[in-house]
Amino acid sequence: MAIKKKEKEQKSKLVEILTTEYKGESLILGILATITAALAVMIIGRVQGIHIPEDFPVLGGSPNDMIFAWTVLVIAILGLSLVIYPFFLPAFPELRKISWAGLKDFLDEAVRVILFVLIVTLFVSAIDVIIIRIIEVIAK
Repeated sequence: MAIKKKEKEQKSKLVEILTTEYKGESLILGILATITAALAVMIIGRVQGIHIPEDFPVLGGSPNDMIFAWTVLVIAILGLSLVIYPFFLPAFPELRKISWAGLKDFLDEAVRVILFVLIVTLFVSAIDVIIIRIIEVIAK
């Protein structure tokens, strides 16, 4: 009996490079993207002390400074999404398994939650009033 060898699936070199994770890479990218996004928002919001001087080559002056800031903000958001996406990747198959409640069940549960919150709120408020009265009596 001959054993058949399983053929390996050929992967694109680019896909292999993009899907390879390096230790600490996501942390560094997340930190840099957050700092970059914050600086871009400060430039867009014209925070005092954070601006591009008018005489700065190419980027100085309006509207070039805003174009630059918005471009940097978009790139920072893309970087953050590259960091966050792998974290949620295992959750996508689980989300497909969810069966949502019908309208009748939803309304039933919503009313129960609202009633529970109201009862707990009334209980905590009553305890609060009692404690305040006790403190007033002791303070006299």
